[in-house]
Amino acid sequence: MSESSQPGVGSDARRGVAVEVSGLCRSFVKGGLRIDVLRGADLVVKPGEAVALVGQSGSGKSTFLHMLAALEPPTAGEIVVGGRALGAQPRAELDRYRNRDVGLVFQFHHLLPDQSALDNVAMPALIARIPRPEAQVRARALLVRVGLEHRIMHRPGELSGGEQQRVAIARALVMEPLLILADEPTGNLDPATASEVLGVMRAIQQERGVTMVVVTHAMDLAARFDRVVRLKDGRIVAEG
Repeated sequence: MSESSQPGVGSDARRGVAVEVSGLCRSFVKGGLRIDVLRGADLVVKPGEAVALVGQSGSGKSTFLHMLAALEPPTAGEIVVGGRALGAQPRAELDRYRNRDVGLVFQFHHLLPDQSALDNVAMPALIARIPRPEAQVRARALLVRVGLEHRIMHRPGELSGGEQQRVAIARALVMEPLLILADEPTGNLDPATASEVLGVMRAIQQERGVTMVVVTHAMDLAARFDRVVRLKDGRIVAEG
């Protein structure tokens, strides 16, 4: 099996994975005071399901998402993705998990300003040592899929906010991830553009059967997901 086709954490023919979170806690010490952001959050997401995570500002939504992405460790509790506990994995495996199995989209696109849309989208594949021609073929196909075939060689500064976020979505998908995690991906866009960008994300997610968890404060957008869960006082308190 080639390096570019090797599956990572919990791969199932590149389809979505189940996410199981139990007793998740995250605490910080600031100014000598302990701040409990998450206090035993539990959540199960089915393979291929799209879940919107909502809650007030400061409720811990972004922290929760960062731990699903293995960007920061929990103080207590367990996260299992595709049957594998993230807390039991060595750093090298977690690096691989973030590069190959998770597609990350943030409110701010974090594109490389001196690189074209094509090169920005191809970057995760190049980091994974996929040959440049193959990486660019993947990137080009995704840019066409998100409606940017006429913007492939443009740099971020030459794109609108919605176009930049579409590039970020394509970049998140270039490694054919098992799990898409997005933190307020439309929070920096006007309502019409936000609706269009979310529509692109959901369409691709449904086509590929990828599992998706999205943090949002917009209830009208959250209602377009398979399920909405609410985080309050550090716990998942309601599902619907």
